[in-house]
Amino acid sequence: MVSRRDFLIAVPAAGLAACAGRDPAPSFPPFHVGGSPLLFNLAEVEVRNLSTALGQGHVEADFDVPPLTALENWVGDRIQAAGASGRLIVNVREASAVQERLATTGGVEGLFRSEQGYKVTVRLVVEFVAEDPSRLVGGRTTVAVDQFKTMAEDVSFTERRQTNYALSRTLIEAFDAKAVPSLRQFLGPFLG
Repeated sequence: MVSRRDFLIAVPAAGLAACAGRDPAPSFPPFHVGGSPLLFNLAEVEVRNLSTALGQGHVEADFDVPPLTALENWVGDRIQAAGASGRLIVNVREASAVQERLATTGGVEGLFRSEQGYKVTVRLVVEFVAEDPSRLVGGRTTVAVDQFKTMAEDVSFTERRQTNYALSRTLIEAFDAKAVPSLRQFLGPFLG
């Protein structure tokens, strides 16, 4: 027979155990872009971050995979050095995520509406510079892309994370679609 004291301890403990389940928040792993890597007849690939994420509205820290990380993953997936001399310098001029508040309906009417309250714009500006002093040649091209999404004014924390993750993925896919043809066109002599 269970004593009253044991019962009064066991029931709240069981209730607490039921509430202490796993965190239902989704995980957002780094993503990679498919496709074969571009092999450069250069000895090394160097990524230089020249961007500054300063100023009002910058929200790169809110991204599970911020634009700079997505770009670094892209370089690892799509660019490979396969030569004996020279280098490909990847100058990241901008890798930003900026949020702005959108105008919404106020007052009593605004209480009964769910409107888009935020706009997040992500942008990449990347300069590729190929240098090979032994061949006395060089080349360069710049690729710029941006994407944006709006979010409801009452967006939840998880929905915001999901939107930012999808936005970062869309950005790097657009970057890939623009960068690969540009690299082939302007840095073709360095491709193997």
